[in-house]
Amino acid sequence: MKKLIIIILILVGSKTAFSQQDMFAGIWKYQNGNEVFLVTLWRISDGYKGHYKKITVDASGNQISVIYDSNKPIGSSTTNWPFVISTGNISQRNGIGGNVADNTVTNTPNAGGFVDGPLLILILNPGCYNPTGNTCPLQAQWIVKKRVGLSNPAEPPFNIPTNIILTKQ
Repeated sequence: MKKLIIIILILVGSKTAFSQQDMFAGIWKYQNGNEVFLVTLWRISDGYKGHYKKITVDASGNQISVIYDSNKPIGSSTTNWPFVISTGNISQRNGIGGNVADNTVTNTPNAGGFVDGPLLILILNPGCYNPTGNTCPLQAQWIVKKRVGLSNPAEPPFNIPTNIILTKQ
């Protein structure tokens, strides 16, 4: 009987931990006027991968046009970027960290046509998260920085937002 109780506790704990991991998966949104920045994250075994895009919307929130989309061909190839966001698993601070490639910039000195840097996404209100339906709008801070150290002076700044609050959709 003791073994059965221990196994049940382990399974319940594992399910809770896995559910917490999924609080990041899905679509996140930041809106400034009629411009909307969308981040899509999906769960992989050891973290998250993702894409982003920026669109314009009308007064009703309907998409009018795409300003940029990271899910596009690599250079002049016919193969799309498989992802531009790559992070590890959730931390004890309810955050994920990793790397983001901004493939929307122009005139980059590297052959790939992108700039990249560290990315941190921190859940601001984890008490809102519920695996069966959030109890309030889940929000996260999106922070992107340039790499510390030597850099190419010809490298352009990020085109994507570098410090915003995203709301889970």
